[in-house]
Amino acid sequence: MSIKIFNFSSISSAEQVLTFLIYSYKMLYMQYVNTILIAKPSREEKIAVLIDYHMHSTYSADGEMTLEEACLRAIEIGIDEIAFTDHIDIDWPDPNINFSIINIEQYLSDITKLAEKYSHQIKIKKGIEIGLQPHVLEENSNIIQSYPFDFVIGSVHIIDRMDPYQGNYYEGKTKEESYRRYYQEIIDLIAIYDDFDVLGHLDYIRRYNPYSYSCEDLTLALDLIDEILKILIDKGKGIEVNTSGYRHISKCPLPSFAIVKRYRELGGEIITLGSDAHRAEYIGYKFKIAVEGIKEAGFKYLTTFQKRKPQFVKI
Repeated sequence: MSIKIFNFSSISSAEQVLTFLIYSYKMLYMQYVNTILIAKPSREEKIAVLIDYHMHSTYSADGEMTLEEACLRAIEIGIDEIAFTDHIDIDWPDPNINFSIINIEQYLSDITKLAEKYSHQIKIKKGIEIGLQPHVLEENSNIIQSYPFDFVIGSVHIIDRMDPYQGNYYEGKTKEESYRRYYQEIIDLIAIYDDFDVLGHLDYIRRYNPYSYSCEDLTLALDLIDEILKILIDKGKGIEVNTSGYRHISKCPLPSFAIVKRYRELGGEIITLGSDAHRAEYIGYKFKIAVEGIKEAGFKYLTTFQKRKPQFVKI
């Protein structure tokens, strides 16, 4: 747009001053229209898709939201796709807690009904979070192969029959020893087990450890972390970015973006994003920040799943 140069020497009356001011206003307004309004991104150019692939309903022992409450919250905040991943943790150490879905058929049926009901507003997938322990792997596979899951998270919650959530796991261990024992358990399990799609919250140990936090915790036992990542990559498995870590003193996801970047450097491709929400208020928690971190780590997409097959969605 060409701009006419106003001749100030021609101003000789109040009327001409007013004309000059009106002219100047019009020029500024046209500049605003061209640079701000016309250049404003459209809805189609939004920053990223939002996909929450880790959440727990009341089908999990620790879930505090119904399936439908989760759907409605996800729709409300603009989530494009979700996967329910309720717990199946066989042989939980505390006999008073059943950390497995009691009625899997009903669980899947309820998800299917909600997927149909809200099909014009959100995509809803059928998933589970399966707990990995050495003596239950065959039973895990029998369950996974018996039902039409879209997505399976494999997670290590129990080490040596202890949950890091409980303080007894850390007794007699230094901070580094507690991390190394946890990571070694993951290595031993994923080396022999394949019936999962992504490894859940790789550094889960960070969420509950009682030691004073240090930035170095994010990459403790990096040699073992590398071994985990290489096994996952060799087997065509992925990792998740679990934003529950933002509620920890470290204020970063599980695993940290340093590990996510390392996974990409080693050739990792499959990456999902999940809130690990057990209450509706945490669905999509810190997702926009997390997506930017995933992009900075070298990824141009997130992974979704359909009938256990990965699909890649640009971010």
